[in-house]
This record gives sequence, C-alpha cells and structure tokens, in this order.
Amino acid sequence: MNIDRIQFLTVPVADQAKARDFYVGKLGFDLLVDVSGPHGPFVMVGPKGAETGIVLVDRAVGGLDHQTRVHFQLSTADVDADIAELRAQGIEVDDAEEMPWGRVTSVQDPDGNAMGLLEPSGYGNWPR
Repeated sequence: MNIDRIQFLTVPVADQAKARDFYVGKLGFDLLVDVSGPHGPFVMVGPKGAETGIVLVDRAVGGLDHQTRVHFQLSTADVDADIAELRAQGIEVDDAEEMPWGRVTSVQDPDGNAMGLLEPSGYGNWPR
C-alpha cells in the first residue's frame, strides 16, 4: 500500500462562511483551500503545519448524509492556555480532565460538531 496520511476529513456545517470564520478566526487554523467547485464552495482549513485538513461541507449539498455531527481530536502542547484563550473569545469550554493518556477537554463549533483538545501525557505511541 502507498497510503501515507489522511488527506482531509469532512465536517458538515450549515454556513460555510460562519464555520470558516470560527476555525480560522477563533481556533487560529490556516485557510488551506477556498475555491468554487461543482457543488459550491470547497473550503478546507487546518492547524498550522498540519498534514490533514478539515473540509467544511455544506449540509445541503451533495448526496452524502451531512446531517450527522462529527467528533475529532486535536493535539495541543498546552490545553490550559488554549482553554483560557477560547474562554477569552467567548467560547464555552470545560476545564481539562486528567486521563491516563493526557489532559483533555472538548469544545463545539457553531454547528455542534465536537472537537476534543488533548495534551498527550506520553502514554502510547501518539502520532505527531
């Protein structure tokens, strides 16, 4: 097999511009792609330097079931600093919890998609 990474994952959203502004403006992601496609705008964002993008797909477009919410995990070097920064921007986020694999919390985007923030503890073989 020649597969070497995940190119992108798809996150269904009701308003691509609002979602783009959240991921880029609030989370500090890079806008990787924003072009017109055959089914409307193709918008992909990602953390700085990441090899995997997140495509913000309009729930009303295409033949896929985009009504389902998703959950994904983001890695961070300092979950407490991220929590403080998110709260300063008016985003609701719980305090971090201690788990065997690290300190974690969760936050939701404007469409209710959940993303975890994980500060890995060194347990296991987490990809970087």
